Amino acid sequence: MKLPPADVLASWPEANYIDPTTRGDSVLVVTIVFATLGFVITLLRLYTRLKITCSPGIDDILIVIAMAFTIAMCVIICLATERYGGNRHIWDVPLDWLSTASKLNLLFQILFSLSSSFTKLALLWFCKRLLGAGSKGLYTRYNIVLIVGIVFVALLCLIFLLVCIFQCRPIYAYWDFQPTYPHHCMNDGAVVFAASLINIFTDFLATALPLPLIWNLKLPARQRIAVMSIFSLGIIVNVAGTVRTVYVYKSMIASYDMTWFGWPVFLTASIEINLGLICASAPALRPLIAHFLPRLLQSTQRYATGYGQSRPQKLWSSVNRSKGQSHHHTDSQLERFEVYRTVEMETWTETRDLRDPTGNAHSMPSNHARITTTNQGFDLKDESVVYTSPGSEKSSSSLTRQTSSPFKDKHSL
Repeated sequence: MKLPPADVLASWPEANYIDPTTRGDSVLVVTIVFATLGFVITLLRLYTRLKITCSPGIDDILIVIAMAFTIAMCVIICLATERYGGNRHIWDVPLDWLSTASKLNLLFQILFSLSSSFTKLALLWFCKRLLGAGSKGLYTRYNIVLIVGIVFVALLCLIFLLVCIFQCRPIYAYWDFQPTYPHHCMNDGAVVFAASLINIFTDFLATALPLPLIWNLKLPARQRIAVMSIFSLGIIVNVAGTVRTVYVYKSMIASYDMTWFGWPVFLTASIEINLGLICASAPALRPLIAHFLPRLLQSTQRYATGYGQSRPQKLWSSVNRSKGQSHHHTDSQLERFEVYRTVEMETWTETRDLRDPTGNAHSMPSNHARITTTNQGFDLKDESVVYTSPGSEKSSSSLTRQTSSPFKDKHSL
């Protein structure tokens, strides 16, 4: 880290280390609020995938990694602003803080790039998963576009990380104050500004790509627009990224007061990254809402009749496989539980018998063809049983019947 030219130093006012002018604690408050929201929404997404739909995927792994980098970035932001002068003028920052402040700034750049990239990768993979197996025609081309987008974002992240880490040779010359040993450093302002411009483009890419896909889902117009509105929150992410880029230019290129003009960079980065987490996770929460507040989602389709419909009072028998015994029950003894078959944004429920986890042997009144499934395990939850059929590509390809996908084409499930 180098000091500015002598004429710039001469123009600065006298340092005030005791009671300096600051920008306040807004970054700390905003970071805590948005980080909490992002963390809670991400946990709800994981709960939905692991406990309700039982269909975790690669996108969930990516979003967990993104959340870990985001939390680390938020900690760095709070330390830089509250402890090492990130909310005051550069001339009011003690000289012995500058080295640590530079280290925190480098860590912030790395963590921001990682959290932003993994969030966008999770969102794009989520969209790829929506297409499912056996997509044809337009959706095959759309799948290719998503794969290209994923590779593009990953490559840009890798390139920026390498440039950011090795922008000084040796690396520690970046944070050493006025190094006297031989060294060479790139223009860090130009590097970060260029990376910010590219990040705006990839933010827009991750926001725009899902919209045509969501529009073609077989959902009622009201719900389709609602889901698109969640994705469109990415526009706020784009705005925050644009504002952050403006202040990156002001703090690292147009001015030497990098801490004062760098403060809005921290603020907008916190909003941008945590809103990105929320936008990437919120669309996956539809099965959670359908589970706890089913009346909010009128498009939930029921594969079997509900309690209110009459049933024939007949005997049926089942075989206990472990003991070879036969049991007889009346239909009134059936215990209802729900079977969730989730293809991401659409959820169906089905009534089955608690005492026959195999799902074979009995016909149930239904207006729809049921999915033929292999024997799978059951999760016991609060005296009920949830039979889960994962919505992953592998499980979908193992099913035998023909069905209509959410995209109005037919493929083998």
